[in-house]
Amino acid sequence: MSKKTAAAQPPATSSWLTVGLIACFGALFGAGLMYFALRPRQPAPETITVNLPADPTVHRPDPALTAGKAPAEAARTLGNFYYDHQNWAQAIEHYQSAIRQGSDDADIRTDLGNAYRFSNRPDDALLQYQLAQKLNPAHEFSLFNQGGLYSEAYQQPAQAVEIWQTYLQRFPNGRSASAARQLIAQVQGGLPVVPSLPAAGPSPAPTPAASAAENLILRQIEAARTKDAKP
Repeated sequence: MSKKTAAAQPPATSSWLTVGLIACFGALFGAGLMYFALRPRQPAPETITVNLPADPTVHRPDPALTAGKAPAEAARTLGNFYYDHQNWAQAIEHYQSAIRQGSDDADIRTDLGNAYRFSNRPDDALLQYQLAQKLNPAHEFSLFNQGGLYSEAYQQPAQAVEIWQTYLQRFPNGRSASAARQLIAQVQGGLPVVPSLPAAGPSPAPTPAASAAENLILRQIEAARTKDAKP
């Protein structure tokens, strides 16, 4: 009978080498975990707060301005404050608030229209002027200002002249009658129309460089404001 040859056994040193490598990797891995777990933690970066100086051009009302006033009256007062400081966005917001609370008449509608006009929103301005006329057909400035809107924003001088003529028919001795006649004469004479400011709105003082017509308009507006600050 033939004898079966026994299978060759791997050297013992190879097994010990494998076990040794595994043990080394395990030790290194464990040491790494211990390092990350026990290492000193870095303090969080300090948060630095920078207090920027207040914008000197931003005008804020004194709380005493509205102290003791009803909400609608307070909103209207704030609207006038921001209007006078040419903060049109805030003026619009407070005028709208006053109207919602019942403080609604031709004066506030005209002021709201002027604020829209200075904000380059002519359609909204025209609507407010028209509403002011419906509330009070005897209100001069809501009619006069429509002429300036058509002349400047809409570039429709013929329509502007028609409105100013209507103004003169209804208010021949009105506060802006001289300005209306001057503007009509300019358009009909083919002269450039001097931009007219909304009546009773904030207006700069006349300057030597301004044309005679512009000075006339500014004087008319300033006279109206002096007689009645918010027509």
